[in-house]
Amino acid sequence: MIDDVAQKLANIKTKAVAEFFSLQNDAEIEKWRVKYLGRKGALSALFEEIGKFRTEERQYLGKAANELKKELEEKLRAASDRTKSHGKGEESFDETAPGIPVPRGTKHPLTQFTDRICAVFTSMGFEIVEDREVEKVEYNFDKLNMPDNHPARDMWDTFYIKSQIPPANGMFHEVVLRTHTSPVQLRAMETRKPPVRLVVPGRCYRHDATDASHETGFYQLEGLVIDKGVSVANMIYVLDSVLKRLFGNFVKIRIRPSFFPFVEPGHEIDMSCMICEQKGCSVCSKTGWLEMMGSGMVHPVVLNNMGVDSELYTGFAFGMGIDRLMMLYYGVDDIRLSYSGDLRFLKQF
Repeated sequence: MIDDVAQKLANIKTKAVAEFFSLQNDAEIEKWRVKYLGRKGALSALFEEIGKFRTEERQYLGKAANELKKELEEKLRAASDRTKSHGKGEESFDETAPGIPVPRGTKHPLTQFTDRICAVFTSMGFEIVEDREVEKVEYNFDKLNMPDNHPARDMWDTFYIKSQIPPANGMFHEVVLRTHTSPVQLRAMETRKPPVRLVVPGRCYRHDATDASHETGFYQLEGLVIDKGVSVANMIYVLDSVLKRLFGNFVKIRIRPSFFPFVEPGHEIDMSCMICEQKGCSVCSKTGWLEMMGSGMVHPVVLNNMGVDSELYTGFAFGMGIDRLMMLYYGVDDIRLSYSGDLRFLKQF
């Protein structure tokens, strides 16, 4: 008799374990539980049969039956957890459903317009150069024909910062946030020899009051051409071509005398107002002309500071505010929108 019950326990275990691996859903799990662990299940019937044995035999068989019951209950919990996680996966995945669009970023309008300008210049054989924004006064002013106490320095409201540059020859360097990208031209010429054609886009800093057309941090693009026989006529041709490539062949330019300490002679380049067609509007202050950039022939002192023989070479330089050109190009009326981070504005470009 005892051997028969022991064999039944072994058979129940073999069948229950084999069926356990085929359970796929809650209904099958419940059916398996009732079959082996239910009130009228196989183990319950076996416990009733074990109760008829003598004490020693009942203890031995009861212990084996309880161990089997505990093992099957553990498998029941494991099967329930497995089907629950599997069910969640099925509910959350539908191979026929369309994908969820992932938000995509785009280039900032200033970056887009900078790329556009640089593409125009590179198509004309210019090299794009970039460098540091924290600069020595030597490069930001001194080598650009603006020595200490020169009145022209007042044209730039400069941010001076505490120098972290170790002293050279016992002298500390004054350090500023660059007020223009001209220092990059000086540094570029330390590793280059004429002829050169390069443009320098980048961020500059001035202590300006923030309004619709001014920011303390703004973007500028400056250019430099040095070669034998370079003249004002070459400069006008290049800048006229650039403005026409950007704004259309219908625009006109005019050149006015101006002063910049690093060029001689210096000029302002104006473009005909494309908004009012030179009839006069608020954008052009009723003049029909828009101020686009400063320019001029590179001063001999600056050429010499670049290590260029000013008796042999000449060159021209120019500088334009990318922010203002971008505003004109896209019809933006407030420079502060570019720095607001407002997606309602940025998504339009």
